[in-house]
Order: sequence, then C-alpha cells, then structure tokens
Amino acid sequence: MLALHARPAQAGPSEPDPEKDPKPRMIDPGVAPGPYVAYAARPVLAPDLRACSSRAPVCVHASSPRDGTAAMATLDAFERAWETLTGALAVPAPDVDPSTLAYDVFIVEPQSELGTTTLEARDVRSRFDRARAFTTIDRRVRAGCVLDALAAKMLARASLFRVAPATEDGTARAQSAYLAELVAPCSVGLSADAILAFQSRPERAFCDSRAGSETAVAGGAEDGGPSPLDALFSEGAAAFWARLEWAFGRTPGGIVTASWALHPTMTPLGASRWTNEPDTFDVLRTTFKGALSTNGTVHDLWLDFAIARAFLGSADDGFHLPERRSLGDAARVPLDWEIPWPTTPRRLGPRRPLHPTGASYLVIQRAGARPEARLRVEIEWEEHALFRWALVKLDANGRELGRVVIPTTERATQAQMTLVDLEGVDRIMLVGVNVGDPAYTFDPDDEVWEPHGWQVTVAEE
Repeated sequence: MLALHARPAQAGPSEPDPEKDPKPRMIDPGVAPGPYVAYAARPVLAPDLRACSSRAPVCVHASSPRDGTAAMATLDAFERAWETLTGALAVPAPDVDPSTLAYDVFIVEPQSELGTTTLEARDVRSRFDRARAFTTIDRRVRAGCVLDALAAKMLARASLFRVAPATEDGTARAQSAYLAELVAPCSVGLSADAILAFQSRPERAFCDSRAGSETAVAGGAEDGGPSPLDALFSEGAAAFWARLEWAFGRTPGGIVTASWALHPTMTPLGASRWTNEPDTFDVLRTTFKGALSTNGTVHDLWLDFAIARAFLGSADDGFHLPERRSLGDAARVPLDWEIPWPTTPRRLGPRRPLHPTGASYLVIQRAGARPEARLRVEIEWEEHALFRWALVKLDANGRELGRVVIPTTERATQAQMTLVDLEGVDRIMLVGVNVGDPAYTFDPDDEVWEPHGWQVTVAEE
C-alpha cells in the first residue's frame, strides 16, 4: 500500500561557497517551482449545436452541422470511457461546468494534437488544489479505437486536474496514457510511435516532457508547451506505470490513482506556478523505502525499471511486461555497446550521458570464453551523480536467468564486481541508471537536469 510521510522541514537555500564547492549548486534540494498555471478559454461555438448524454454528465459541442456524425461518435466514446474510468477503475470523476452540470468536449478544426485537455478554472473554495478542465477533439478523428483511446486519455487527464492539478506535465501525460490503455486495450497496439520515442531515448528522465530537444528545459505556458515529439515521449513513458502496476499493483490503475491521492498540494490563489510539493516522486520515494531490498530506496525501483525496459516489445521474455510484446521492435531499447567476450581488457563510454533516472545498456557475448572464465567489471562515473548498476544473465533466447546488483555507497563514484558461475549464460547485460545527485533530492520540476557520463572497463578473469 502506498503511504506518504511528512517531509521534514528544510533550511532555506544558502549562497554556495566557491572555495568549498568547485561546482556550486543553486537548486534548493527537493523543492522546485512547479508547472505554470496556464488557463485557457474554451472555444466559442454555436450554443444549439450540442449533444449531451443521458448516461454520463458529458456534452459534446460542434461548430457546424457537418460535424454531427463526429459529435455523436465522440459522445459515445466519452460515455464509454466515463463509465469504465469512474466505475471499474474507480478514477475520480472530472469536475463539471457549474452552468451546464456537464463535462464539455469541443469538436474543433485540425490542431497539433488530436486531443487536448486544458485547465479552465481553479476551485477557489477547496482547501487543496482542485481544478476544472475542458477537452478539444480534432474534427478529423473518426469512430474507432483511436477515438476510444483519446476519450479515455482526455478524461483521465481531466480527473487528474481535479485531484492533483499541480502534477508535472510529463507524469500527467504518462499516467493518462496508461489509464487509457486499461480502458481501450487496443490502444497499446496504436502506441508504437510513442514507445519508439520513449525507448529511443533511454538516457532521458522518464518524467521529462522536454525529451525531444537537447536544449529544451521544463516550462509551460511561457514557452508554448511540449513539442509533438516531447508529447510522444511522455505518452511512451506510460510503460513505467504499466511496469509498476504489473509488478507491484493489486488492482488495475490502483497505483496511479493512489499516487494522485497521496500528493495533495496547496497553491496560493493568483500564483503563476503550481506548488507541486509533495510530488509524485515524493510518494514513490516513501512507498519504496525498504520495499525491494533491505534498507533499500527508490533507487532500487529506478534500476528495476531500467532492467525491465530492456525486455519490452520483441525482446520480451514473459517475465517483465508481456503486454508490450505486440509493439515489436519499436519497443526495443538501443544498446550503448554490444561487444564480444573481452579476452583483453576493454574500456567503454556511454552513447550519451545520463539524466536522472536515465539508463545505459551494454551487452557482452560469452561466445569464445573459456568454460571457467569469469567477467570482471570496473565502473567509474562523474561526481555530483550516483549510479546504480546490475549484471543481468541472459540465455540464448534472451530470457533473464538472474541478476546481480553491484553494491554502491551513497557518495561513491566507482564500483566493481567479478561475475562468476556463467554456466548456461549466452550473454551478460550490464545495466546502469543515474539515480540523481546524492546531495539533492530529485525533483521532477527541476528546470535543469544535469547529465553525467560513466566509464566501464570489462575484462576476463
């Protein structure tokens, strides 16, 4: 069961001493400005071109009689999504417009995304942050799986606006996409572009809504929001929540909705940015304390997911997330290196440096090794980062035979291990994940996530 303890009070930030810290830090640990509070005005459409449901508090508005068929199909999709989300999945219902007592959906001219759910107003009476939203749907969307998945995703996002509107955009998009997969399972097969965008950038933080650009930073209303590639990356990160539910959940969607309930926020009225404290990562940090290993931390979870994402799609072995098998090669994670057995020592570096929660993958083939040979691994990484590593044994079919976590300490910048007992092993996969700066609690709202590199030496013993 998820739980959240109160965060102890922290002293305010102090000016760094250049004499003591050659690389001063200006980010207050664990606290960063949240997403921008970006309100949007609803489209102005003809009031008589409206279809409302008798089964759910939903109304669909059209701008022209030509959109009548699209409006009825959209209303039907939103009715089904509402029933499943608020019924079987027990997701909180979105707040409705007080004048119509319905959730409003607008059929609009072609837009950059097929569907958007946007903040309209805050509930000024609520003690905790609570907000109302509306949805726009591209008029080109027709009835079918795409519309069903879109309706579920938009309603899930509207529910999140009601319960935890301060949630960072990357996490909000990933969670909404995951809930949509539960409502419309066919959408998993439609998400090849999203999983490709996500898996092709394993070095990025999986909550990063700006992963499509090397120079982009977090933001919202002031910089126009995420690009289409960024949005795809965030939706592909639904794989994290799917893995979390598959491995540790008890009911479909339960971990996602519990995380919403466990990070209520309080933002002053009139603030330009949400106060996203506690955030989703605070919930995970507390929940997984000691959960995966004795005296373990959420770092164990980051490493577990880094390993699991190496088995998505066509690399599936049936033990990690078999629901993603249908995505095929689009879900395969790229390797930093794949090398033959190191009869002489080899020193390797990353394809790209890793942001917090980002991962690297190296595969060492065992073919050509002496039967009694052992594998020696020595790893170094940059300061101001902590890396966690694991050696994963694979058979000839790519199934995991076992894993060995390489011990590290909190302030370490190096680790080493000798892997023995390689009988039946076809290859060894070394997985590394940057779990963040040990001096600063990782916050998904940080505007600058500093990537760090590593260096691995592998040799036969």
